[in-house]
Amino acid sequence: MTQHVRNKATIYCYWLMSLYGVSIVMIGTLVPELLRYFEVSLSDIGFLMTIQCFGGILALFLGSRFAEKVKKSLIIPIAFGFLGLGFLVVGYSSSFVVLQTAFFLTGFFIRITDIFLNAFVGQLHQKKSGVYLNRLHMFFSIGAFTGPFYSGILIKLDFHWQQIYSIIGILFVVSGLLGCWFILPIGKMDLIRSPQNKVSLNFLEIIQDPKIWILGATLLFYSFHQLSVTVWLPYYLEDSLGASKEMANLAISLFWFGIILGRFFVSIIVKNQDPVRLLSLGSFVGAVLLVVGIYSRDILLTTSAYFLVGLLTGAVIPLAFTICYKIFPEVIALATTFLSIFLLSGQMVGPWLLGVSAEMFSINYAIFLTVITLFGCTLVWKLVSFPITNIPTKPALR
Repeated sequence: MTQHVRNKATIYCYWLMSLYGVSIVMIGTLVPELLRYFEVSLSDIGFLMTIQCFGGILALFLGSRFAEKVKKSLIIPIAFGFLGLGFLVVGYSSSFVVLQTAFFLTGFFIRITDIFLNAFVGQLHQKKSGVYLNRLHMFFSIGAFTGPFYSGILIKLDFHWQQIYSIIGILFVVSGLLGCWFILPIGKMDLIRSPQNKVSLNFLEIIQDPKIWILGATLLFYSFHQLSVTVWLPYYLEDSLGASKEMANLAISLFWFGIILGRFFVSIIVKNQDPVRLLSLGSFVGAVLLVVGIYSRDILLTTSAYFLVGLLTGAVIPLAFTICYKIFPEVIALATTFLSIFLLSGQMVGPWLLGVSAEMFSINYAIFLTVITLFGCTLVWKLVSFPITNIPTKPALR
């Protein structure tokens, strides 16, 4: 394989991941429109993310089982194209039941795309897989930062929420078709295996290690926090604090910009710092800042608090997976699948539970769930008694 072909395929994967980031985050700015159009409750909107995660869990099991048995350069554009069709169905949804079905389908193909993109880029750059996979997920964060601006600008131009989803769906379909030129000609690649990958551990041996449960609990709490903020922060700022739609969109973009910066800075300083202490301190300080910001009832202070939280905790997920790879280097795929179940479970419950809480009490109180989960991360990390240093550069997932 020539370097030109490799670079072309890498750029294509970065583009797909950035579009993926846009599609995930833009829902936060569209919550008020969905509430008005379908006349549903806050918990119904939160349950959309639960349904999407159900599709993701199904894809996780199927994708992990067949990831090494199929041609990734064929599956990626097909899955991305079907994901685009799913977003088109979202855009043409005339009833909430159709919308729920469409979200289940998008959840399935989002996870398939994610699994195969990671595996493909990892094999494409086997000697520097950690570097290129971290870049891949940096492009997801860039897309997530851009998502609120995309939907916010179109709303300001009087585009309907259905048109916004239809446009992103068309972009996905076209991008999937472009894969016929960018990556489809690349055949199945042989994986270079290191001696450590020859050691065999079974599933029961992994789940008997308490460290995998501590890492899983961390991902459960943080994914609950991250997706809940993504979905509900704009609505909270508009409905409770009276912020403009532009300010609400800016707030969620700044939250993700903080995550981008946090991951960048941690990737530099983690070589000289204990990641357990780093993440515990970041989660605790972030939670305290959120308490101050929310209690202030000030739009600028609350927005600033969420930006700083993104900065302080943005590296939680990448470092949790990286620690996992150091503990279980011989069964990375199996350990990743196990931790991903915790990750998806947090995403499945978070937005729905916050929506239910907002109905039972109010969004003013429900938003504190994003604080409680950060304190949960802090508590879990305090339970970690094993020192982990000299973290290697490994794939970093969201």
